[in-house]
Amino acid sequence: MTTVRALRIAALVEAASLVVLLVNLVTVHVRVVSSLTGPLHGTAYLAVIVLTLMAPPPGGGRWWSLVPGIGGLLVLRQFPETRGEGEAPEAGGEGQPS
Repeated sequence: MTTVRALRIAALVEAASLVVLLVNLVTVHVRVVSSLTGPLHGTAYLAVIVLTLMAPPPGGGRWWSLVPGIGGLLVLRQFPETRGEGEAPEAGGEGQPS
């Protein structure tokens, strides 16, 4: 697994766990949900910071990872779109000889 892919997963877990925590807070406020989701959110937040330090985004923007909740998603915006792993380039595309 590449560092950027791990960062993508950690960023999604960080944002999703924040949503779960906030929805739980404004609705039923079940303590079990808070006690399970809180540490998950904190771990994902720290993972985003560490993974951003391991694979800094091109052109800077490393400090975006410090924004709680959505920092990982903000860092991911700094990376250019890449092909999926194992995907071969298309043959006969524009600018390529057929």
